[in-house]
Amino acid sequence: MTDPTEPPAPDLPHAHALTWGVAELPHRGPKRELSTERIVEAAIELADADGLDAVSMGKVAASLGAAPMSLYRYVTGKDDLLLLMFDAASEVTVPGAGTTWRERLREWATFVRATYDAHPWMADLPPSSTPTTPNRLAIFESGLAALEDVSMPDRTKMTALLLLVGYIGLYAKASSNAHVDDAVRMALPELVTDERFPLLAPAVRAGVFERRDDDLDRGFSFGLSRLFDGIERWLERTEPDVEVDRLPASIVNDKAVREAAKLVEKARIELRQAEAKAADALGKATERLKAAQAKTEAAEARAAAKAELKAAKQAIKKV
Repeated sequence: MTDPTEPPAPDLPHAHALTWGVAELPHRGPKRELSTERIVEAAIELADADGLDAVSMGKVAASLGAAPMSLYRYVTGKDDLLLLMFDAASEVTVPGAGTTWRERLREWATFVRATYDAHPWMADLPPSSTPTTPNRLAIFESGLAALEDVSMPDRTKMTALLLLVGYIGLYAKASSNAHVDDAVRMALPELVTDERFPLLAPAVRAGVFERRDDDLDRGFSFGLSRLFDGIERWLERTEPDVEVDRLPASIVNDKAVREAAKLVEKARIELRQAEAKAADALGKATERLKAAQAKTEAAEARAAAKAELKAAKQAIKKV
């Protein structure tokens, strides 16, 4: 019986109500063979092993030895299942051992990153500026704890944390080769030519896209530190931020803008080619001058040697 003194539970979508513990759970059978928790755990295991594409109500049911329709008593569909998976996989416990805000926030970021390492599929889910489930909100709670002693409005702190969470998720996605064809990746040094990509081509040949875990860690640390530098600089500055106006989305398809961009790119390529020719000409001219100078020095050395030999002969005659 409902207690009339308690406020009514908020009317939430089913999956959200489950995460907040305000949903009515189905009556289980005598063997208690299924539960929402077991379904979510099974789905996470599938996603961890083979990505989000491996998750379907049928496959989850098969992994549990249950009929697909039986899952719908607990989860209304795949969208709800994905939300429950995202919330369950987002459970993070940050020790909070740092003494400065940078140390605490770095510790927070590395623990959040660890969840993406443990569950790479999380980076494939669409981001949201408003976390709505308990574990996702707890991530921001611990982030605010890291910034508790920083003199910054709460709204700005949340903006900074969203920036960091976005960076962590985007880095996890951008540093993954899971969806890259190995044959194409191996062919990049041939495909990325100096004529078309004069700056990128040497880096590709040097192996900039070859995956190394230590490079990924250094890259993540570099980016995180630069974001922290930006926050620190903002805290120190006194001048107001420069507002960045949003361009209309249609500008990306504007013919005049696209043609102008092509002209700029063409001019940039021609400039690079001219610079390469100038550098080549300079190198050849330098070699010619060095060769001429060496020839002159050699002739002078021969003349000096002849003079010394002549002087020596004359000295011998006098003796």
